[in-house]
Amino acid sequence: MAEGTIGSFLTKISNEVEKQMNDDLKSFDIDANELEFLIELRHHKNGKTFSKLAKELHVTDEKIKQIASKLEQKNLITVSDNTAVEADKGLDLCKKVEKHREETDQTITGMLSKDETLGLVNVLKKMLKSSENKDLY
Repeated sequence: MAEGTIGSFLTKISNEVEKQMNDDLKSFDIDANELEFLIELRHHKNGKTFSKLAKELHVTDEKIKQIASKLEQKNLITVSDNTAVEADKGLDLCKKVEKHREETDQTITGMLSKDETLGLVNVLKKMLKSSENKDLY
C-alpha cells in the first residue's frame, strides 16, 4: 500500500462511519456531531466553554457555535457566556442514542483481531495527539 492512500482511506472511513451514525440517529432528530457534543458535556455539570469543546472535538470555534445553536433550539443544552451546559432533555437523549456509538465500534472491531483492534486504537490516539500538538484540527 502506498503511503499516499492512507489519508484517503481515513477520510472514506470517517465519512462512512458518520453517514451510518447519522442514518441511525435520524429518528432522534440529532446527528453525529451533535451527539459527540452532548457526550463531551455529559460529565461536566457546570458546562464547557466553546473553545474547550472545539479543541476536544477537533473542530473550529465556528462549528461549535453552529452545533450549539442547533442543540439549544432543540432544548438539549443551555448556553451562557460561550459556555454550553447539558439540559436534562439532552442527558436523556444522550443516554438513549449513545448505544449507536458502541454498536459502530462493535461493527468495526468485529472485523479485527484483538491485536489489530489494540493497534488501531494506539495508532488513532497517536495521530490525534500529534494533530493536537500541531493544532491541525
